[in-house]
Formats: sequence, C-alpha cells, structure tokens
Amino acid sequence: MSLLEVNNLKVHFHDAAPDRFAVDGVSFSMEEGDVLGLVGESGTGKTVTSMCIGGLLPREKADTEGSITLDGVEIFDCTQKELNRILGKELSIVFQEPMTSFNPVYRIGRQIQESLYVHEKELSADRKKELALDAMRKAGLPEPEKTWRKYPHELSGGMLQRAMIAAAIVTKPKLLLADEITTALDVSMQARILELLRKLNRETKMAILFISHDLHVVNRLCTKVIVMQRGKIVESGNTQEVFANPQHPYTKKLIAAIPSRRSTLRN
Repeated sequence: MSLLEVNNLKVHFHDAAPDRFAVDGVSFSMEEGDVLGLVGESGTGKTVTSMCIGGLLPREKADTEGSITLDGVEIFDCTQKELNRILGKELSIVFQEPMTSFNPVYRIGRQIQESLYVHEKELSADRKKELALDAMRKAGLPEPEKTWRKYPHELSGGMLQRAMIAAAIVTKPKLLLADEITTALDVSMQARILELLRKLNRETKMAILFISHDLHVVNRLCTKVIVMQRGKIVESGNTQEVFANPQHPYTKKLIAAIPSRRSTLRN
C-alpha cells in the first residue's frame, strides 16, 4: 500500500461554470521517502490538490469526487475530529507565508511545540520542550534556546520559514506538504531551505510533496515531478528524464522559461 494515493480527484467550486473543474481527474501516488514536485503556473490546480490532501478545502465551497488515502485512511470520509488527528501528526503542511502562520503575540518556541500538546498529550512539559528544541536544531535554527524566546517579528523571512519547518517536523510526520515555501526567499536562502529538506528526507525517510511554479527549484530538489495544466496532469515521471526530454508542449514551454536553462539542466 502506498503512503499517499490520489485517485481520479475532481474538484468543482460552486461559483464556477458547470463544466469548469479546478482539478479534473488527477491521480498519483507516493511512497515513503519520495520527493515529488507538483508544478504548474498559478491556477493550474496544484494548490487545490494539496488542500484536498490536507483536508483543508471548505466542503461548503466545492464538490469533490474521487479518493485520497493517506496511510490507508480515506481523507474524504474523515470527520473534522479525525482530520485534526491526522493533520500535524501523519501529515504536516508548510505554507508560503510563514508570518501569517504564526501568532504574533506568542513566542516562537511555544508555537513550535503546540502540535505536541495536541498529538502527544502524555509527554511531560520538559519532554515536549526537548523535542521542540531538537526540531529547531534539525531545521537549522541557530541558538535554539535563544530563538525559543523570540517573537515572530524578531525573525527574518528565512528564519521564520525554518521555524515553520521545525513546527511541521516536531511530531515526525510521514508526509510533509510544502506549498510554494521558497517563493518569497532570496536565492541563497532558497538553497539553504532546499538543502534542509534534502537532509530531512535522507535522515527520516519523510516523504515530501513539493508544490511550486518554479521548475528550477523543483529540478534541484525532487526526484519525481508532475506537471499540471488547467486542472489536469499533462506529464509526469522521473525529474531528470522529464527535464531532459519533455513530451508535452506545456512542459516544454515551462522549461524553456527557466533562466539559465542549460546550466540548470546540467545540475
């Protein structure tokens, strides 16, 4: 059984035309340790797909068809209480804007360990703090004890993104869903975050679903790639093979738009 299985996923928003699907028949799977890139321009359906996987798509705003199973559990059959048990434990999500994900009135350390109070209630307060500090070290946050006491506004964008990753991995999830997390970062910080994700994947076998419009970043991180256009998958496969020999015209256009294309493809 695959860790994640998405089968014939369709999403139709209530305010859209009857024949307009945000996601239209998407199917793919992930195994433990996979690093899969989901790419396409804005509006291609990749973020809607990720919201469905995380159980975050408001059911009153859209109709869904198909199946999503995470470690054998059907996401669409889960109650909100059951989803709450999965999110932050089996599956963690890191978003593009970390500043909006942190509460400005609480210290960083308290917020990083928050999911432990939800999913690991039996642990002592000291043990929770110990695990949170360990996650901060793994996420590359310098001086964790000092950073623990800081507020979100005292950290840079790159540091906040690392803090978000620390909060996501503190419960040791099987799947990390990263949605455009390098978009707002400069090139050097992008490289550090990508290396951090590679390191976490190697050391913990945590699968990563990396959503991005930036094919250069996907080429550097992901071993497999899925290309989406207008809610459909138009191409998928081994990342190096897809980049070296794209078959679909849309994929060719995306690759052609990458700055310094030749040096990127030799990476």
